Amino acid sequence: MNITLIGMAGAGKSFIGKALAKKHGLRFIDIDRLIEQNSGKQLKNLVSELGDRKFVSLEQKTVLALKKLEGAVVSPGGSIVYSGRAMKFLLKLGPVIFLKVPFSLIAKRVPDIEERGLIKFSHTSLKSLYGERLPLYKKYSHATVNISAGLGVKEVVNKVYRTAERKAKRLDPA
Repeated sequence: MNITLIGMAGAGKSFIGKALAKKHGLRFIDIDRLIEQNSGKQLKNLVSELGDRKFVSLEQKTVLALKKLEGAVVSPGGSIVYSGRAMKFLLKLGPVIFLKVPFSLIAKRVPDIEERGLIKFSHTSLKSLYGERLPLYKKYSHATVNISAGLGVKEVVNKVYRTAERKAKRLDPA
């Protein structure tokens, strides 16, 4: 089974994804790190150099190259939802779980959107970006896992895995 985690920067996709992969013997694939490795550049520098639209295109190309993937947790950047093509591919790959984190927690984890290298198009604040992406995360996920400040890593990992298992059973045509 493959599991894709989507959500805002600061939602914990990489942190939870690594713990989830380790616990269940799955590979962990961080799309942002893959892009950095392939380009030899830091994400924020690439975003600055390419611009938002071209970066989303690069993100899409990187995701679409994951053909024949099995037994992995995939963590794309939060902007992947701007590529309908990439999201349709991920939805076919296995359960896509939206890690929904309250804005107040995202704001604490991502104090500087420029330093983080976020795709923001015309948005000047993290709050407006969060507001724009929220419906896209809901649209492009099989399920939402709400994460509050009080949940521990084990609890979140278990919650995500149980949710993904339930969704995978419904997605399996056999």
